[in-house]
Amino acid sequence: MQRANRHRTIIAAVRGGDEVRASDLVRATGASAMTIRRDLSDLERRGVLRRTHGGAVGLPARGAQLPFQVRSETHVEEKRGIGEAVAAMIPDGSSVILDDGTTCGAVARALAGRELTVLALSVHLAAVLAEGGDASGRGIRVLTPGGELNPGELSWSGHRAVRDIEDFRADIGVLGVCGWDEESGMTASTLQDADVKKALIGSSRQVVAAAAAEKIGLSAVLSVCPSSAVDTLATGRLSRERRLWLEQEGVDVVCCA
Repeated sequence: MQRANRHRTIIAAVRGGDEVRASDLVRATGASAMTIRRDLSDLERRGVLRRTHGGAVGLPARGAQLPFQVRSETHVEEKRGIGEAVAAMIPDGSSVILDDGTTCGAVARALAGRELTVLALSVHLAAVLAEGGDASGRGIRVLTPGGELNPGELSWSGHRAVRDIEDFRADIGVLGVCGWDEESGMTASTLQDADVKKALIGSSRQVVAAAAAEKIGLSAVLSVCPSSAVDTLATGRLSRERRLWLEQEGVDVVCCA
């Protein structure tokens, strides 16, 4: 089977979202195991799929995002480690903007009860953070922006939310990641999310991105910022190649696995 036809067969096989074994692709295409491994590496670089141990899984289209509940149940241990690592970077007394998303939710759980002022960009985050306060008013101070509340994500967006973020002066902004690759830098799936992320970056003295390793090497639809706009990335296990291009852009990479 020609290379283009093999790639079409592989793409069709992983499109459903379930993991496909390399051995099944060998049988489907008639190619050797070595050829299939090369094909999978090529398609991974193009952002079509993600290789796994012994196979591959398809990736959502650039404009798509998995539902919040689905994302909250994936990579739980990795996100917990990222959350704890980011929390350790934030001194008591700091002002913080915390982006929405499930990895930032892990950061919120690690920050709950600390002496901080946090602008939380989703209802999920605000609820987790508020659980750490006490009746005396000591502990964390939670603020939220105005604007339109997005169903499902329960995050705020629109010009009112952007204005409130721009008015907040943060020591540290914790940025969620939809996609981040070498060519496009940081990207977002929606215009509203891109605007919120840009406002977060502009209002923060230091920007820390919190992202599961699967987000690095992907590209979403809308540009947010160049890689050099981010000071630190807390993530899971990264390949040497991806870590290298991030560090060349001046990003301090903290791997939590």
